[in-house]
Amino acid sequence: MPIIRRLQLLAILAATFIWTTTYVHSVQPQGVPTFSVGVDLIKVPITIFDEAGGIVRNPRVLDMRLYEDGRRQEIRSFSMDSNPVSVVLMIDSSGTVEKELKYIKEAAGSFADALGSGDRIAVITFADEVDLLLDWTSDPRQVHKALRRIEPGLRTDLYDAMFEAAHNQLGPVDGRKAIILLTDFLNNQSLIGYQDAVRAVIGSQASLYIVSKTVMVRQDARKQRRVVMLNEIYSRLYPDSNYIDEFFDRKESEMNALAERTGGRCFFPAAYNLLGNAYQQVAQELKSQYYLTYVSDQAKTPNSYHRITVEYLQPSGKLVYRQGYYFQPEPGLNPRIIGRNR
Repeated sequence: MPIIRRLQLLAILAATFIWTTTYVHSVQPQGVPTFSVGVDLIKVPITIFDEAGGIVRNPRVLDMRLYEDGRRQEIRSFSMDSNPVSVVLMIDSSGTVEKELKYIKEAAGSFADALGSGDRIAVITFADEVDLLLDWTSDPRQVHKALRRIEPGLRTDLYDAMFEAAHNQLGPVDGRKAIILLTDFLNNQSLIGYQDAVRAVIGSQASLYIVSKTVMVRQDARKQRRVVMLNEIYSRLYPDSNYIDEFFDRKESEMNALAERTGGRCFFPAAYNLLGNAYQQVAQELKSQYYLTYVSDQAKTPNSYHRITVEYLQPSGKLVYRQGYYFQPEPGLNPRIIGRNR
């Protein structure tokens, strides 16, 4: 069967899988305006990893090359970013049970404890709806208190929650910003479409770190009768393929690409009791993040997106940095029509 028809069938089965595992889709509105921010002095967060996966300490600006839309730019400054950070903790509580919630609350609480005294945290949960559980605070005790109020839900309002975090919480915030998103990247409840949610996150200039539940959800999916039936149908058509693995591989690839596009990363703990390790890694990376700045010499049109490329001339394993920004964006959607107030 041609590859196009195979992809079409996978998309149909994917929609059926989300229906059977996370209930019902909502209708996406047409013509939703996008949200982003304009930039003059452009700041690019960057983390460099060695070949063993450790963070490279004290990299030199002489070893950096920076390009915008393929054109080399002059680096104005390069240093470790020790400024306070405003972090939105986003927690997916859909489809969870009490034991899983216990690990989620403990992991998020330990992350709050690991941040510095000048850092701020807001907590957003999402399941059947988006809830701003806690507005900005620098007090870890308030974070722990808010986390205790998380309750499980059925549906998953992911894209609305992404927009809420980027637009409502971080849109008015200056300085260093990050979103820590616990999710399996399934959505079935949002009014906002995926592309609008992504553009809001990128436009906020927050580094997005995703702690993925897909390893655990993938294991549970193999036990669900309807999903097993779908996998059997797909395997008959494509004997060398596995629908469940292809579906989650695609989700994980999307998460990785989105996180790294913002200068963040994606983590895939193998069990709920390992969530704390992932959150601690995020806290450590936030404390070890460098940034470089430049003033673009490019001619731009309003609402245009501009790609950033950074090269590190020394041997390394991986570079993670913000890969672009929007210039003079169009006005954003009124955030009050979504989330907790809709």
